[in-house]
Amino acid sequence: MAKVQFLIQGKSSSNPVYLRFSLGRKFDAKRKTGFVCDVKSWSTTTGFPKPIDPSHKNLKSNLQKMEVFILEQYNQDFVNGVQINHEWLENKIDVFSGRVEPEQKDYLIAYGEYYVEQLPYVVSAKGRKGVSDRSIKKYRTIVNKLIEFQKYKKKTFLLKDVDLNFGKDFVRFLIDTGATNENTAGRYIKFVKTIILDARKNGHDVNHQIDNVKGFTVSTPINPLSIDEINKIKDTAFSDEKYSITRDWFVIGCYVGQRASDLFRMTTKMVQKIGDFNFIVITQEKTKKLVQIPIHQEVRNILSKYNGEFPPLFSTNIDTNTTLFNRYIKKVCEKADIDELVEGNLFNKETKKGERGFYPKWKLVSSHDCRRSFATNFYAKKEYPTPLLMNITAHSSEKQFLDYIGQKSIDQSMQLAEIWSKQENDTVKEGKLILLKTGSDNL
Repeated sequence: MAKVQFLIQGKSSSNPVYLRFSLGRKFDAKRKTGFVCDVKSWSTTTGFPKPIDPSHKNLKSNLQKMEVFILEQYNQDFVNGVQINHEWLENKIDVFSGRVEPEQKDYLIAYGEYYVEQLPYVVSAKGRKGVSDRSIKKYRTIVNKLIEFQKYKKKTFLLKDVDLNFGKDFVRFLIDTGATNENTAGRYIKFVKTIILDARKNGHDVNHQIDNVKGFTVSTPINPLSIDEINKIKDTAFSDEKYSITRDWFVIGCYVGQRASDLFRMTTKMVQKIGDFNFIVITQEKTKKLVQIPIHQEVRNILSKYNGEFPPLFSTNIDTNTTLFNRYIKKVCEKADIDELVEGNLFNKETKKGERGFYPKWKLVSSHDCRRSFATNFYAKKEYPTPLLMNITAHSSEKQFLDYIGQKSIDQSMQLAEIWSKQENDTVKEGKLILLKTGSDNL
């Protein structure tokens, strides 16, 4: 158990006050606090100055504050695996006394840059080295946003400045002055917290409020396309080849249930025969999970149009290809009369933000609607148990899957309702109809 004691050595009128920090037999160290006290004014019983006059009362108060600080720092650093040694104790006393100039990596931006630089070399809990280029790009964006925020506030932030108020101010900055919607801002603050927690793990002084800094999500309207709407798109003819290709990729996407980053990487090299069936076998770019997707008849039909190949891409760069696809798919859906008025967030080019309102559905369609439509269209159907769908989308939990499609769990309740309905029908067929009384029967 961690213990702090104060003591003086010598018999002069200005003896240095020492702090002794011990962890039982594991560790015991003693360092000067920077305070002094007359031996006659020191109580060996309490380990503090005798409250003789205001100066001694003030000294006692400062030492008590130092004791609390050292114990708090120990509890925090021990949990995060920081090595506790003589240098650690001396540094903490210096920090408390304000004698330490911040190191370069004690500053928020400097540590953020360092964090991004280390991402290719981090090793995950599963022993995997490095992260995806997409993750590196994401954190690079976060650091750039922090640089903009620092310029906006005209202040150079230390790691320990990131507290609850910082979180609120940063989110407000992102939403009010940046091209950022609420959900993106909610994700960004979580990424900032990840950087700060990494700094704490590496022994840097951070604000104790960081554990209470939270990201957030704001519910947005979900407008997946139904099977009927997908069929309308599939049956719409186009004279412009780029729209025909867009249409075909969209239909494929609605039956493979993958993100654009995986959808547009698909090639026939990923098609494998397992048993009597062909599967698209792909490791997801974002999650690194291996998924095996049975090839639906609609997908087979489209591959046949391209001599067994997937449709051509608009660009070899996946991000550029996705941008073009999102531009073209709106035209495709407009031509297919996907024009039901639905609520959603439509991007405003002038404000560079999504604006909530009711719009023709085709204006809101994007590449991500492929994956969401797949999950929604097959959910809660007897032939498609939720775990089977999650095996394709690679959601980690049923709650995550249901949040994604904006549903509450109903499939098991639906199965029970169907069982009871079947039992009731069987009873009727057997001539054992039971009349249920209602409140009105007693009138």
